[in-house]
Amino acid sequence: MENQLLDSDMLDNKEGKSLSSLLANGYETNSVEYIKKGFELFKQNIGPFIGFIIVVGIAEGIIGSIPFIKGLASALVAPIVAGGFLVAKMIDKNEPHAFSNFFDGIQNYVPLFLVTLLPTLLIGAIFLIVGGWAYFKMAFLGITPKLDFQDLNSISSFASMAGFGMRASLAGIISGVISILFLLATFLVLFEKFEPVKALDISRKLVGKKFFNWFGFLFLIGLFNIAGALCLLVGLFVTIPSSICALYVAYEDVVGLNLRD
Repeated sequence: MENQLLDSDMLDNKEGKSLSSLLANGYETNSVEYIKKGFELFKQNIGPFIGFIIVVGIAEGIIGSIPFIKGLASALVAPIVAGGFLVAKMIDKNEPHAFSNFFDGIQNYVPLFLVTLLPTLLIGAIFLIVGGWAYFKMAFLGITPKLDFQDLNSISSFASMAGFGMRASLAGIISGVISILFLLATFLVLFEKFEPVKALDISRKLVGKKFFNWFGFLFLIGLFNIAGALCLLVGLFVTIPSSICALYVAYEDVVGLNLRD
């Protein structure tokens, strides 16, 4: 299989790792190899992955277009996205799979929803406290202000809102840090059946050991998807599912499956 062409010493089956050992001794990462293997996994199931991405995109687009719940779109769709990680694992382990397996995450909808909802609410609070009410309405609630350029009050409100640029940037940075720290939580719920709060706590501790490694990994994934978007957006049908697979590969390499203690 193509995915077996990678360095077997780094990406071998690492089931049964010790959580206490990972937290005490740390671990190594290899972002480029994760993306390479993620692409190889995607290539083994191209059509179904593209169909899955279309379904997720439509679902998130519909939810994200509804005022007041825009900020919750990622949490509401998270259990569906988790199905992509499950299929990536099935491909990686040479397990039989079908298109219906992309939606197996729905079977554990509540914990997968909660493990994404809790950080989302924290981020929403940061948007409100740091970015201000105007920024919170736009970024989290999806409420775009209507401007009347013949109305001085409207123009004044817009100018005031624009003045929150630095605060909004700070809110974005803090929110980005939170998102990175909790990156592994969904996988811990999905593969280890941890409770959402425990998964979030463990993810924070694990990612915190190598925060800048994970930041660099996500930065590369971001560049990868920007390149896909530049290809008349068609490239996103390759880069997005490959990124989902790469995230699974990173988790499997660092944490493995069936954690001990």
